Amino acid sequence: MPEYVRFAALAGCLFVMSYAGVAWVRAGTPLLGVSPAQPQIQVAALPVSTSLLAPAPVAQPRPVQPAALPSGDGDPQRDQLRRAALQASTAYALTPCDEAAKAVMIEAVSSYATAWADMMGCGPDGCDYRKINLTAATFSTPLDIQLREAIGAAFDKRGVSIDDFPSPLRINVAMLVRGRGAPATGCPQSSVQVLR
Repeated sequence: MPEYVRFAALAGCLFVMSYAGVAWVRAGTPLLGVSPAQPQIQVAALPVSTSLLAPAPVAQPRPVQPAALPSGDGDPQRDQLRRAALQASTAYALTPCDEAAKAVMIEAVSSYATAWADMMGCGPDGCDYRKINLTAATFSTPLDIQLREAIGAAFDKRGVSIDDFPSPLRINVAMLVRGRGAPATGCPQSSVQVLR
């Protein structure tokens, strides 16, 4: 037999044996002559106490703490507007089609949108992008994000629409809700009309 055939056969056998050995080890099969060390388990004696048999003391019920609101930007006036709009929007979302809750929500969200528009300072000549960036940063606190979600949830109930807000603020409110809600109302129409 030529030497190169013998060399190729030996190389093939070594390859197959190496592959089989690696596959064997990777499969978790134990190797002969190697045993894993057994961990020593020690059982400690627990002291016996008679207090285990005594009745447990009665825990005093703690008053329920209200959930903390996320933080605003630290300005007391803006934070008050945020909290009022959040409370009104949440109340309306919980009681859709309630005219009183709707009126409170429109008033609170209008005040919030007015503060936002005033800070941007846009006029007939347009807006200054630096003021827009400053306003966006100021009105992007965790409380603002939660507020926008609450306003959107109230709009999703379809009892309030952009048309319910004063016309100068409609673009700002539309930006707050980011297209949520529908112009058609899902509530029965009342005989009361709001004049603007």
